[in-house]
Amino acid sequence: MNDAPAWYVLGRVETSDTGEMHAEVRIPPESLWFSGHFPGEPILPGIAQLGIAYDAVSKALGCQIGITGFSRVKFKKIIRPRDCLKIIITPKEARQGVYVFRIVAGDDLACSGTMTLGKRNDILEP
Repeated sequence: MNDAPAWYVLGRVETSDTGEMHAEVRIPPESLWFSGHFPGEPILPGIAQLGIAYDAVSKALGCQIGITGFSRVKFKKIIRPRDCLKIIITPKEARQGVYVFRIVAGDDLACSGTMTLGKRNDILEP
């Protein structure tokens, strides 16, 4: 049995009629992401934010698809332990695997960017 704390908890991902995806994320204060980034002043690393956005899309699509790139990524607000996050993902060119994502902490935009995924037949093994 693994006693390590969860990195984060991704809630249910809901998809609207327009294809926009919404999810809530909770990051426990004991998450390993905070253990070294930074001692005494914990913040959620940017790579964790990108991973959460990817996981939300994967969960909404029902499969994991390889990431081919991120672009126009902006980190605008520091995310701290106990911040309540909302993930909003909008298909830009869904057939081509392009999605715009936003991570909102409280009422403030924390991170945004564009994520490009591989073709659906490029599914990764879990």
